[in-house]
Amino acid sequence: MWTPDSSVIITAEQREVAKREATHAAINAERNRRIEAGTIIGDVYVTGRAEDARKLVSLALIAQMRIAAGVETITIFRDGDNTDHELTPIQILNLWQQSAAYVSHLYAKSWEIKALETLPEDITENSLWT
Repeated sequence: MWTPDSSVIITAEQREVAKREATHAAINAERNRRIEAGTIIGDVYVTGRAEDARKLVSLALIAQMRIAAGVETITIFRDGDNTDHELTPIQILNLWQQSAAYVSHLYAKSWEIKALETLPEDITENSLWT
């Protein structure tokens, strides 16, 4: 006679928890994909790759020091489309602030999506992230 092994039995509740965890991981992956893909701020394509984010943070710090010193040095910023932009310290700082706001927006949206009673089947749907 066959006896079920309780260590391998998966309940409906466990299955639902596993599905929700997998969807949450997919939401995190989509959020990270969107961050890395970046956004256009004015006419500047800002990507969110780690090296680009570090560069923009560094430029923002330098811009703050230049603003405090009253220096209006132009910085050449090469964007995600390899287009050069001549930016003032104020423009650099503004670019960084808007880029940070975009990332914060994506994090907030990912939390909203995760909090939905019924998680969407297609978490890449743009309307979820706007």
